[in-house]
Amino acid sequence: MVTLFALAVFSTIDEAAISGLKHAAAICNPKYECGGVVRAVAGGFEASGLITSRRPFGVDLGEFYGPEVVADFHTHICSIHNRPFADFFSLADALANQGLHTVGYMLSLCDRNIRRYDPSQDERDDEEVDFHSGRVIYLTTGHIVGWAPLTPLDEFLALLERGADSRG
Repeated sequence: MVTLFALAVFSTIDEAAISGLKHAAAICNPKYECGGVVRAVAGGFEASGLITSRRPFGVDLGEFYGPEVVADFHTHICSIHNRPFADFFSLADALANQGLHTVGYMLSLCDRNIRRYDPSQDERDDEEVDFHSGRVIYLTTGHIVGWAPLTPLDEFLALLERGADSRG
């Protein structure tokens, strides 16, 4: 489902992707992944419309891909099951960016940081992570390049959660 039309041309890929992710944070359902792509256009770069998977994990950006695509961007949900992984690029994310020779951007809805993974510059599986299960795995962190503020709905839900926590 497309929910945004590209209206602005940005001078950098980072600016276009960060703008797209901030818009995704503001309008997409936080229970589902949501994303788009960045295209090279005359005068710079623009973010595509947004699409949602209507599933907690994975969003298919295939309909947006073409030769002018230089990056993709998507959100990671912040559910109790995904919280330990939300701040990392999945193996599928990293492999897709490597194979397509594109830069990947991801907004974790847990910490609100926007991360960038460029397979031509960054190591994949660069972070050793111990999830207290006795197993250590390696995940891709990328680099923090921006931040998306909480929306009024996020703030309201956080207030409700704090109230529920205080009642024990």
